[in-house]
Amino acid sequence: MATGPAVSSALETIGRHHLECSICQERYQQPKILECLHSFCEQCLLKYRSTKHQDSTVIPCPVCRQETKLPEVGVQGLKTNFHLIGLVEELELQEKLVCPGGTKLRCETCDDDNEATHRCLDCAQNICSRCQSSHKRFVTTSSHVIATLEDVREGKVKLMKENPKQHPKCPIHEGEVTRFFCKTCDTLICRDCTVIDHCKPEHSYIDRNLATSKYKQSLAELVSPIENTMTELQKSRERVSRIKADLGVTVKRAMTEVQDRAAELRAEVTVQENRILDDIKNIQTDREQKLDEYEKTMGLTSERFQYSLDTAREVTKTASDSDFLSLYATISKDLKLLADQRMPRVDNRLAFLKFKQSEGVGGISLGEVVAEGKWELCREFGKMGSGPGKFDGAWGIAVRQPDEIAVADLNNERVVICNIDGNQKSTIPMQGRPRGIAATRSDNRLVVVEEGASHVKVFNSDNTLAYEFPTVPPSEVGKTAVDLWSVAVKNDGTIAVGDVARMVLTVHSPTDGELLHTIPVKIKPYSLAFDSNDQAIISDYTSQTVDIAGGNGTTKRTIKPTINGQPVQYCFGVCTDGSGIYVAMHNGDNTMTGHIHRYDPQGDFLQCIAQGLRSPWEITFTSDGQLAVADHFSVKIYHQV
Repeated sequence: MATGPAVSSALETIGRHHLECSICQERYQQPKILECLHSFCEQCLLKYRSTKHQDSTVIPCPVCRQETKLPEVGVQGLKTNFHLIGLVEELELQEKLVCPGGTKLRCETCDDDNEATHRCLDCAQNICSRCQSSHKRFVTTSSHVIATLEDVREGKVKLMKENPKQHPKCPIHEGEVTRFFCKTCDTLICRDCTVIDHCKPEHSYIDRNLATSKYKQSLAELVSPIENTMTELQKSRERVSRIKADLGVTVKRAMTEVQDRAAELRAEVTVQENRILDDIKNIQTDREQKLDEYEKTMGLTSERFQYSLDTAREVTKTASDSDFLSLYATISKDLKLLADQRMPRVDNRLAFLKFKQSEGVGGISLGEVVAEGKWELCREFGKMGSGPGKFDGAWGIAVRQPDEIAVADLNNERVVICNIDGNQKSTIPMQGRPRGIAATRSDNRLVVVEEGASHVKVFNSDNTLAYEFPTVPPSEVGKTAVDLWSVAVKNDGTIAVGDVARMVLTVHSPTDGELLHTIPVKIKPYSLAFDSNDQAIISDYTSQTVDIAGGNGTTKRTIKPTINGQPVQYCFGVCTDGSGIYVAMHNGDNTMTGHIHRYDPQGDFLQCIAQGLRSPWEITFTSDGQLAVADHFSVKIYHQV
């Protein structure tokens, strides 16, 4: 059996061009091309349509399911893929020349049963040496190209001779050749066609060679944007892989936190531990399924794009002019469709997963999995002014039991008491402009600091003044300059006051305000809160930073809030719910640039809870876990959904 480069080339052709119909698994017979550029035998498509889509005017591709609109005559009216036919014919010729089994080729022009040694590429016949000599002597065949079969078998000679000057015959008008291309009908036509079936002005036609040059350039221009789209598609697939990797990291971290917490209460919470781990695994499974779907969609889209690009390139490069022009309209339509196709998008939030611990270690609750940290505005009350229901600089905010919200109304020099729905219940007139405000836990009192005041005021639940106290020893009152801005109630009930002038926190008895101790801090305490570990959360809007400080005032971590990657102009109000730190910030009064950001206990950014606020100053939590924000002329309440 003959083997060599020609056989290898033929096998490579089969692999490269897929010369077998994917329906019948046989070589193409009269292949028809669909709008997605996949081709199938005409009879296979007829059978496929008759069994599944008999009455439909469209036919879905058996491979990619893209629908192709059928002509009025049905499958027979689809374009024939002459390029594939030519490739099949070339392969079959090559196989014939290989002569499997040692059979020798016989001369096809004489009756002497001589062994063929040459092939006339013009006559497409195998001939013996004697006939080859005769071929050269006859005038009609003297110009024919003749090659040895050895050269053909070695792949040195292309079997299918292509004559660039030869025009295909017109299928309608006998004896005429197709010299023109009708742009109106996207088909090759002859001279008779131009005056009968494709005459102007209804039809527009140009020279066949000009059409080939023009449309090859047009197809090349369509390929470029598809290549760019393929690049973006690959980047999206890589992004999915990175998100899956990030998801794996966050899942592993969350599971580790769950396991560490469970170790403290193992005997009581084993069942809870397993349940929560299952929840995390279920979330992981669900999200990985979504990400797998993204990958699958992008993979199929990528294959679809790649197939169209390969087909366009191959036809442009290797098809004859007539074959190319017969396929041009279908290919260009497909590439234009792909160019307009929207890229599948990936939800970057799929990698978010946190474990929210319960406070303390004495209970039997481990905590909960926070899979989606979305907050929404649920209530808003107040507007600019000085009357009931109005504020002029809603600054400080505190929650007093059972359902009251106290607001430091700065420029109106009062504290406004509202119910949880925002209806005003009462007011406490102040001598100066109130800044910080906090509520005690045991006796439901309000603690208020005023601008320029040397004493802190404490009001009973009926709004009467209970007592006031200085933040320095009695002997230093009036001598030591103070500038009080913030106030917070610690976990043990003591009252902490932030003094910006001295950069200290002073801690006082909740019963009479006696000064217990003074804590120096590293930044100016314009806003103050304490977490469950009695760490101070301090905000300094002049340095645009938030410090997490230990009991002695030493900074453990520093948060530097940003909006859109840029440092904020003002970071002010702070509060904590045990699972995270919340910071209010904005880039100027009345600019609607205000944000509320959430950070984990280590100070790492988690999410933006709210944005578009006017000038958010102080923030606090209600008893049911809602976030209340003093936003200059109004109070906004957010809840987690």
